[in-house]
Amino acid sequence: MASAARYCVVANPTSGTFPMRRRYALLKKAAAIFDARIKGLDTNSSEEFAQCLRDQAEKCDVMVIAGGDGTFSLAINTVDLSKTTLAFLPFGTGNALSNALGYRGGPVAVAERIHYGRVHRYDLIDCEGKRKSFMASLGIDGTAIGLYEKYRNKGYHGFRAHLFAVIRAYFNAYRPSGTWIQIDDETVRTEKIASFMVVKQPFYGMGLKVVPHARWDDHQLHTMTLPYGFFRIATALLQGFTIGNRIGKYRTGSKAIIRLDRPLWLQIDGELGWKSDRFFFTVLANTLRLKH
Repeated sequence: MASAARYCVVANPTSGTFPMRRRYALLKKAAAIFDARIKGLDTNSSEEFAQCLRDQAEKCDVMVIAGGDGTFSLAINTVDLSKTTLAFLPFGTGNALSNALGYRGGPVAVAERIHYGRVHRYDLIDCEGKRKSFMASLGIDGTAIGLYEKYRNKGYHGFRAHLFAVIRAYFNAYRPSGTWIQIDDETVRTEKIASFMVVKQPFYGMGLKVVPHARWDDHQLHTMTLPYGFFRIATALLQGFTIGNRIGKYRTGSKAIIRLDRPLWLQIDGELGWKSDRFFFTVLANTLRLKH
């Protein structure tokens, strides 16, 4: 008989809005399902947390990442994915992954699903050899992410902070750029983009379904180009929160090259990346082993 898988739970101490006592109580109940200890809560920086991830990856078969999308993104860029199976236990505010994985219920219910689930092989996105991701975009998204962090520091959270950031980005902070977008061998010009998205799953945070046909296991990049304009952006948001976004040009391929008239910020898994006038993305097929 095969031995039981060894689990570890690595929790980001800064994720989510729960008070630490409440967060620990929920984590303790979830960890009990895995018969695992909780690590990471005593870390004081992203560097310390990343080192905790590396250390724990050597000691378990399945590493349960407790945090938000950004925490999971740090994990896929820190541990050796050829040796480590991951699982996601949502404790963040946006949690695109919760929607992508169809999670329902609180941390204990999700922990039970992980424990009794199976390992899936999924693709990731290679962002110029610098970062792996499951969703990336450039345009108004990057500007809004920077503003979102400022609103969080002022005490705003969740949907309200995201909404204020998007409104301010559109009416004040974001300057659209013209762009050439090459997907495999086809190149298309867009004079002003609101956003170019390249994803491996359909959702952004807060349940916003931006690229409804995206799949995690088909070895393709799923891209959406949203032209600039208030009506287009408003309609895309409305559809994204209801039936799934149908605004913009949807294309798939194995690689994407973007050339901009002026530099824009890249958003990676809900975090701010880097600014450039040229970006290159490829598929990392079957790179992620995810238990759920």
